[in-house]
Amino acid sequence: MKWCENSYRRSLVDMHIDDWDEKFLSQFDPKEYVEMQALAEVQTVIFYASSNVGICYYPTKIGHMHNGIKGRDVLKEVIDLSHEKGMSVVVYYNIWHKWAYDNHPDWRLITPKGEGTGEYMRYGVCCINSPFRDFVINQTKELCSNYSFEGLWFDMIGLTTVCYCPFCRKRYFLETGEEIPRIINWNDPKWVRFQRKREEWLAEFASSLASTAKKINPETTVVLQNAHWQNGWRDGLTLPFFEAQDYVSGDFYGGALEESFVCKLFYSLTSNKPFEYMTSRCPTLLDHTTMKSKELLEAQMYSALANNGAFCFIDAIDPEGTLNKDFYVRMGELFKDLEQYEKYIDNTSKFCQDVGIYLSFESLINPEDNGMRTSESIYRRGPHLEAAVNVAKTLLSAHIPFGVITKKNLNRLSDYQTIILPNLLMIDKEEADAFRKFVESGGSIYASGTTSLLAKDGIKQDNFLLYDLFGVQYSGETKENLTYVAPKEDFKDVFGRYSFQYPLTIFYPQLKVKKIREDAKILATVTLPYTDPKDISHFASANSNPPGISTDLPSIVLNQYGKGKVIYSAGVLELMKEDDHRSVFINLIKLISNRPFFFEADAPKSVEVTLFHQEDKKRYLIDLLNYQAELPNIPVSDIKIRIRLDNKKPQRLILLPEGKKLDFKIEGNYIEFIAPKLETFLMICLEYS
Repeated sequence: MKWCENSYRRSLVDMHIDDWDEKFLSQFDPKEYVEMQALAEVQTVIFYASSNVGICYYPTKIGHMHNGIKGRDVLKEVIDLSHEKGMSVVVYYNIWHKWAYDNHPDWRLITPKGEGTGEYMRYGVCCINSPFRDFVINQTKELCSNYSFEGLWFDMIGLTTVCYCPFCRKRYFLETGEEIPRIINWNDPKWVRFQRKREEWLAEFASSLASTAKKINPETTVVLQNAHWQNGWRDGLTLPFFEAQDYVSGDFYGGALEESFVCKLFYSLTSNKPFEYMTSRCPTLLDHTTMKSKELLEAQMYSALANNGAFCFIDAIDPEGTLNKDFYVRMGELFKDLEQYEKYIDNTSKFCQDVGIYLSFESLINPEDNGMRTSESIYRRGPHLEAAVNVAKTLLSAHIPFGVITKKNLNRLSDYQTIILPNLLMIDKEEADAFRKFVESGGSIYASGTTSLLAKDGIKQDNFLLYDLFGVQYSGETKENLTYVAPKEDFKDVFGRYSFQYPLTIFYPQLKVKKIREDAKILATVTLPYTDPKDISHFASANSNPPGISTDLPSIVLNQYGKGKVIYSAGVLELMKEDDHRSVFINLIKLISNRPFFFEADAPKSVEVTLFHQEDKKRYLIDLLNYQAELPNIPVSDIKIRIRLDNKKPQRLILLPEGKKLDFKIEGNYIEFIAPKLETFLMICLEYS
């Protein structure tokens, strides 16, 4: 058993401290540091070998040791003292490296503007294709050869931006015979070929770090910073990168929706459970003294647990080397509460999810960048990720059991009733074949917009790669960037209050498609405004763009394929954030569902329910999380929960960890009960025979 499998309480203390002042880290005391972690009831300490300043906290022979610690090997002292306390130790190493950046200017990453990162930020970033790569490998060898620890944690390993240094240009030319392009164009195979190389280089570097460590100590776990996936194509994280590590980890600073989405993504990506969710004890990393409320830390901690994840808090050391004891007392109280649930968690249990949101790392692009020089482009979250996250919000609000999956999970699509392909911009043959097989065998798919219109080599197709699933063929796009979905009379119940006369607004274009399957059913057609909204000189209404031109163009199509069903939406309906749009989307998902969901919950939108099946123990764990936008939470009472039984006979329903028995009743194929008053978190166990 790996050390990480039973570690749910972890800590990381940022030590990005320079050494130009003799006071910096002069008061650092390894014994006091470890005592603080023990006070916080921490199981795993993540301790710095070096920071993004590039200065080491051990006697390195190939770098620079921090002057403030006066030659002490504080890394060894912290490792030994932590082990004496029964805590595992993960050694932290930062790939951003100001020392190497300053001392080896030729190693620097060169941005599209021809400058180093030190021109516009505090951090010095070196290129992984330069000799810096060997420097990092050699320091990894140094650490693994001289110290005994459980794991390595590599931070800031993403590509940051497009690099035009001599080493990248040379490597790219040797491997392709081409110069690195400077114009972004996701429809240009030359640009896409360069992007695939960037992804390949990063994954290969990640793999080399892991193999270096494991060659010296095969039991060492290796983890990479994975939060950069949200930065899209620039950072270059793809599935091979995630597969180079033992478990998935990353630090995040958003709210309840982001954490729920990330936790479900990490659950499906990680090779070993639990995954690790990290966040700071201050509101952001820019703040050094403001402490998050106990209620917020509690909600974030239990959100990770409700998705079967470990929680890691991030603190930051004072420049002199001291820590704020008040925070560790607070965290100890929270972790003590968390500990009482750990014995019930089983990393082999099944996360019960009916709907899978499919996330493609190659589709984390923004077509609006096309034609821009790399020096002109700014980061904008692309339409695929925007749609995927908004789908999660819709499913959470409706209490529909869902997960977030990737190409890693293609071999288990059958675990889900329905797969959502939210404007999946790029797709390959392996994915297309897996989706066809899934539907043919009885699964359902919802797909939208340009899904399967662009291959991963950058070649735009004349038709959807999944045209046979959709039952339609592609013929263009509306010029109008505001369009309407006009329901057919036979399907008006799906669209609630909306009708042919008062259709549903979408603030986006819709694709023009033509039905090619006789038995495919058109649920709604495209209606256009009277005039093009971009034409400010010609309009029907000065403020809005009312529906005025009915068309025969299919907007939403339901197609039968094999034993399964597919809904294709010509507009990205799931991007809309109004309650009415969310209701229509949920109705569409229910329309193609083959069976009732794993559970139903009559609860406010702020309450998330997750369900885990521990078949070997003949029980379900039901987690309820109350994570409101304004904290502290207003307690919620009278939440009615229904769990699908599938011929299982309930024996006991108990509240954990107290073991208090709860009343329930059987209604058909469901067990039904009222949950106790929910303040932040409840865990309920359903035992069956």
